[in-house]
Amino acid sequence: MLKLEQLNAYYGESHILRDVSFTVEPGQVACLMGRNGVGKTTTLKAIMGLLAARSGQITLNGANVTKEATDRRVRQGLAYVPQGREIIPHLTVRENLQLGYWARSSASNGAAEKAAFDEVYQLFPKLTQILERPGGVLSGGEQQQLAIGRALLSDPKVLLLDEPTEGIQPSVVDQIEDVIIGFKKSRRFAILLVEQGLHFAARLAEQYIVMAKGAVVVAGKSDELNAEMVRQHLTV
Repeated sequence: MLKLEQLNAYYGESHILRDVSFTVEPGQVACLMGRNGVGKTTTLKAIMGLLAARSGQITLNGANVTKEATDRRVRQGLAYVPQGREIIPHLTVRENLQLGYWARSSASNGAAEKAAFDEVYQLFPKLTQILERPGGVLSGGEQQQLAIGRALLSDPKVLLLDEPTEGIQPSVVDQIEDVIIGFKKSRRFAILLVEQGLHFAARLAEQYIVMAKGAVVVAGKSDELNAEMVRQHLTV
């Protein structure tokens, strides 16, 4: 379970996150929504420790990780696919994936490693065709598949996805949706999804959290989203 309590964060002296509180239950898919610039990506960065919280608390499965370094948060079960994907351009697809596997907390034998990679290849077959290509020459869709695969190899308890469909061709969007639906059914880990595409989010998420001006303004079950709420908080 991921829990944020009264989280405040700043860029310099600019107060960006204001008493942000919400919970993502184990195995749940939750969608963080809101207009551009309201603090959604900043929230993910604060969860990962890429932006220090000025006050408040972040707990992961009951453990306080608010002051932990980013690499320790990864080893405790947080994985992050950022908006820019952050593929290491001079490393091959295979090497980028290996970095994800090395980030997992527990050592495992060769059979376990093979099974982990085989799962990623089954989810994203395209990766098996481009394993020796440098990450920097891949298309946007290929990079997104690689970024998600790399995150999955870290064996997360909570997967953070920031706009996973942005700038991606429809066929890959459908594939990513199928992957998320599969993990939603298996309840293996929770997913916190930032997504501007309302219909994509509505199909996948069980819980929504809407932000405005750095604060959570409304939250609830996804089937409770209505036209008035969309008009007030989600339209540009």
